[in-house]
Amino acid sequence: MSNLQFTENENGVGVTVHYANLAASLSPHHTLQIRQLLNCYRLVIFPNQNLTDEHLSNFAFRFGPPFVPDNSFPVLSSAEGESTPVVIIGNQADDYPNSYLGFQEVLPHSDHQWLRCPSSASLLYAVDITENSSPTIWFDMARAYTLLDRETRDTIQDLRLITYNPFYRPFGSVSAKYVDRRVDVPPGATFPHPLVRTHPETREQILYLNAAYEIELVGIPYDVGSPLIARLHEHIQDLEYRYEHQWQNGDLVLWDNQATLHYRPAFDPSVRRVLKRVTIGGGIPY
Repeated sequence: MSNLQFTENENGVGVTVHYANLAASLSPHHTLQIRQLLNCYRLVIFPNQNLTDEHLSNFAFRFGPPFVPDNSFPVLSSAEGESTPVVIIGNQADDYPNSYLGFQEVLPHSDHQWLRCPSSASLLYAVDITENSSPTIWFDMARAYTLLDRETRDTIQDLRLITYNPFYRPFGSVSAKYVDRRVDVPPGATFPHPLVRTHPETREQILYLNAAYEIELVGIPYDVGSPLIARLHEHIQDLEYRYEHQWQNGDLVLWDNQATLHYRPAFDPSVRRVLKRVTIGGGIPY
């Protein structure tokens, strides 16, 4: 059987697969090739798709089980009791019962890092993208780790990071901040994970750090942890290994949530931007 045709992005982050029809049944050969591309390039782009919610789920769950939120630990859409795996990420999306994230800036993050078992991968499918919408930008966090100097890699190798669940706070009130326990401790249960995690398939080392939420290094004083995390955040912002996707209707992007951060700038609140998201479950980071 022939391989899928694809083009590698300029800096090696992401590939675009050509002439694929994800509404049709994927062969085992093509499914394995997509997984290999995902592991190698972090995200895979499929333009010109025409997909139902069933198509989206059938495609997504070839790469792992559905992400099923635990009601004890809130996530996006859990407050409304959503049971469908397809979540609307939308602005000016009044034709849907529930939609999320609106037009505001969404800071660099990986999905569900505050949970015991964060999601392993996610996809977004562009349903209705109008002019002047915002792109989505992905950062390769395996490259971010390898580009650190030796001293910094040695310093962070065995550290553990708490990411506090932002959904215990009022929506939109949380920004990236190193927690100072002398001032405030965010609410909710916590699940520390390695600051340097290992990819379960490629065995790569990954800088597992977001730039979106309240965070804290386990057992590290504020005066030591805060400047260390600030330096790592600056390193991420300067990272050249990123991909910026300008959405077109029918685009589907599948990404590795274990090895990337993604970011969305704010945009005009009058702009209609509707995507569908499906999330794939994962295990405990190690």
